[in-house]
Amino acid sequence: MVLRNRKKAVAKPSPAEAEKSQEQPRESTFGEAAAAYAFRRFGWASRFLSSKMPELPTQIMKSGMNYSTEAYLSLVVMVTVFTLPVVGVGLALAVLFRLPLLATIAIAPVLAFGLGLSYPSMIASGRSAALDDELPFVVGYITVLASGGVSPIMTLKRLSNVTLYPKSALEARRILMDIEIFANDPITALEKAARYNPNRVFADFFGGYTSVLKTGGDTVDYMQSKVKDVFAYRAIKVKSAADTIGTFAESYISVAVILGIGLFVLFAVQTILGSASGAGSGGGGVQRIILLTTVFNPAVSAVFIYISHSVQPKEPFNYYRPYFIFLASVPIIPIAVILPLHGVSLVYKLAAGLTLATLPGAIVSIRENRARGSLERMIPSFIRDIAEVRKTGLAPEKCIEQVATRNYGGLSRVVSGMASELSWGIPLRQIVQGIMKKTRSWMTQATMFLLSEVVDVGGGTPEMLGTLADFVERTAQIDKEKKSQLRPYVFIPYFGAIMIVVTTVLMVYFLTSPVITGQGYNPFSSGINAASITSPMLAGAVFTSWVMGFVAGKMGEGSIAAGFKHASLLAAVSGIVVFIATVFFKIPGV
Repeated sequence: MVLRNRKKAVAKPSPAEAEKSQEQPRESTFGEAAAAYAFRRFGWASRFLSSKMPELPTQIMKSGMNYSTEAYLSLVVMVTVFTLPVVGVGLALAVLFRLPLLATIAIAPVLAFGLGLSYPSMIASGRSAALDDELPFVVGYITVLASGGVSPIMTLKRLSNVTLYPKSALEARRILMDIEIFANDPITALEKAARYNPNRVFADFFGGYTSVLKTGGDTVDYMQSKVKDVFAYRAIKVKSAADTIGTFAESYISVAVILGIGLFVLFAVQTILGSASGAGSGGGGVQRIILLTTVFNPAVSAVFIYISHSVQPKEPFNYYRPYFIFLASVPIIPIAVILPLHGVSLVYKLAAGLTLATLPGAIVSIRENRARGSLERMIPSFIRDIAEVRKTGLAPEKCIEQVATRNYGGLSRVVSGMASELSWGIPLRQIVQGIMKKTRSWMTQATMFLLSEVVDVGGGTPEMLGTLADFVERTAQIDKEKKSQLRPYVFIPYFGAIMIVVTTVLMVYFLTSPVITGQGYNPFSSGINAASITSPMLAGAVFTSWVMGFVAGKMGEGSIAAGFKHASLLAAVSGIVVFIATVFFKIPGV
C-alpha cells in the first residue's frame, strides 16, 4: 500500500514533490518470495527439521545468506517435494520402455535434499576462500591505519569503501550494519563477526582484536604480530597448494595421457582392422576418435583446470583482454580447416589454425605479464627507499620526488610521473587513483593505495613507512616463492602432448605400412582407405596437444591466459613433429 502524508497535502505541493513524497514499498526478490511461499506451505516440516539440526543455523550464518533456519529448510523441503512428480514420470517411462538407467532418477529427491542441506557449507567455504586471497593486504591495511591512530570504527568505514578488497569490504559493511542499524556496540559487532566468519584466520584476527580492545592492550603491537602470522600462514598455504597441484599434475598425466593414449590406440586399431577386414567399423572408429579428442580430452582438461583454480592462491583482480582477443581469433580455426589448399593435409591446416588462433592472445598475455612483472619486482625497493629517505625528515611527497631519479626498471615511468604531478601540487591520493586505473598489476595497485593511506592517515611517519616496506617486501617474497614452486608443473603437459603425438605417428605408420621389415607384407594394409583414417587420428593428436597447453598455463603460471602461449607452441610443435615424421616415414593422408 502507498502511504501519503496528509500534512504535506495541506501545503499543496507540486506534482513532482507529491510523487517524491510517496513511499514506494520495496519489491521482494524472487528468493524472498519463494522463501515466504515455502514457509507458508512447509513451515511445519522446517520447524521439525530445525530441532534435529543444531549446527545448521551456524552454517547459514557463516554462509552469509539472509535466511532464517526455518525459511531455508522450507525452501529445501519445497524443492525436494517438487522433484517427486519428475521422479514419478521418469520411473513410469523406465518401466514402459524398459530403460533401467532411467530408473536411477529415483534418487533425485535424496540428492536435492542432501545438496540443500550442504549448500550453506559450500557457500561458506567459497566465502572463506575469497577472504583468503585478500587476507594479507587487508590485515596490512588495518595495521597501517591502527599505527596511525585511526579508531576501529573509522577503520571499518574506510575499509568498507575500498574496491581493491571487495570481499573484505563486504565484511566491513556487515559489521557496520550491526553497529549503525542494529545498535550493537563495536566490541559486540566484532565478536559476532569473529564468531560467524568462515575464514579461520580472519575470525582469529578479529577475535584477538576484540580481546585486546577489552583489556586495553597495545593494538598496534598485536596487529604487527598478526601480520607475521598471516604471512606464515600464506607461505604454508602456497607450499600446500604447490604440493596439491603436483599430485593433480601426476593424476592428469595418468588420466589424459596414459588412459587417453590407451583409448586412442584401441579406437585406431579397431578402425584400421575394421576397414581392412571389410567389417564396416572403420567409420564408427573414426567417430569414436573424434569424440575422444574433442569431448573426452577437453573435458578432462577442464576438470583439472578447475581443480587447480580452486587450490591456487589468487588475486581479487581479473584482466580479460587476452580472453576477448582469443575469442575474436577463434574463427581462424574453422577458416583454416576448410580453406581449399591443394596438397595440404588436414593435420597441417588444423595445426596452423590452432596456432594462429591462440597467438594474438598469447602475445597480449606475454606483454602484460612482462609489464606487470617489471612493476612488481621493483615495488619493494621503491617503498623501502621512501621509508629510508623519510628518516631524514623530508615530507613523504618530497621523499617520492627525491627517489624519482633512481632506476626502478618498469616502475621508473610511474615514479617519475608521480614526482612530476606532486611538484605541480596535485594531491597524492588523486595521483594514486590515476595510477590504479592505468595499472594492470593488483599488487602495484594495493601497494600504491596503502602508500596513499599511510600519508593521508598518519602523515607518513618513518615507523608507518617502515611497516609498509616490511609488509610489501614479505608479500613480494611470498609471490616469488609461489611462482618458483609452480613453474616446474608447466612441463608436465608438454611431456604428455609430445607422447600423444609421437605415439600416434608411430602407431599410424606401423599399422598402415604395406611392408613390415623381415616379415613381408602387412595383411591389414590392403583394402583400407588409409588417408581417411590417419588424417583424423593425427589431427586429433594435434588438437589434444593444443588443449594441454591451457592446462600447462593454469598449473604452472596460475592462469588460462598464460596457457595461450603454451597452446600455440604445442600446436605448432605437433604439426612440425608430424612433418618430420613424413620425411622419414611414409604416412598416408599427410
